[in-house]
Amino acid sequence: MVSSFYNIDPREANIKNLSLSSLKSSAFPVSRASSKTNEGKYEKQQYQNGYEYVIGTDDVGRGAIAGPILSASCCIHKDALENNLLDHVNDSKILSAQDRQEIFDQILESDIYFRCAERSPQQIDDSNIQKATMECFQESIQKLILEEELPLEKVYAVCDGKSTPKLVGSATPIPCRPMVDADQKIYTVSLASIIAKVTRDKLMCEAHEQWPEFNFKDNKGYRTREHVEAIHKYGPCPIHRMSFKALKHR
Repeated sequence: MVSSFYNIDPREANIKNLSLSSLKSSAFPVSRASSKTNEGKYEKQQYQNGYEYVIGTDDVGRGAIAGPILSASCCIHKDALENNLLDHVNDSKILSAQDRQEIFDQILESDIYFRCAERSPQQIDDSNIQKATMECFQESIQKLILEEELPLEKVYAVCDGKSTPKLVGSATPIPCRPMVDADQKIYTVSLASIIAKVTRDKLMCEAHEQWPEFNFKDNKGYRTREHVEAIHKYGPCPIHRMSFKALKHR
């Protein structure tokens, strides 16, 4: 079933054992961030304002022409921040696949809480990518708050980008601000970007096993010349986004 790999909880999936041997190293920049992203500076500022949890949220797959849009939200209690400042954390796009996986493995062994949410290609086609992204943001944040039983009045949320979803807890809206390039500026958002990237890459590698002609293990559903040529040759598969320009009228 196409939908079977869209409902994987990263804590239940065998992501820690994800093999990187099938990924071309040339497809990822081999670089490391200088150190921990701002040493949690932004989080510490919000702790001083009375908050105990700063939830960072980021998405991956927005520009892809196949596969889901996926978001991750994560947080650390203020008393646990110093012991959970991992090395080399930054925006997932400037880390190598190996670095992302190593950091993800450390996250699983840490006191960092996270949840993911996704919208399928069909759901994206039925609405639009912006709405689907905001729905993912809202769901991953609210799942984290509810399932970890975070005190609403002590939660502050930040989303990478220019928009945020409306978050309502009881009668009081939860503060949630957008920030461009937050995945390079705020520690928990950087963590979220890594979690989202590793999780979605796992899903796309699984999709490759079902539709190898599209080379999803390397392009991860993004538009490349090879990918477009495969669509012309074989036609779209069930996880292509038919509302996107490259797929319209196919």
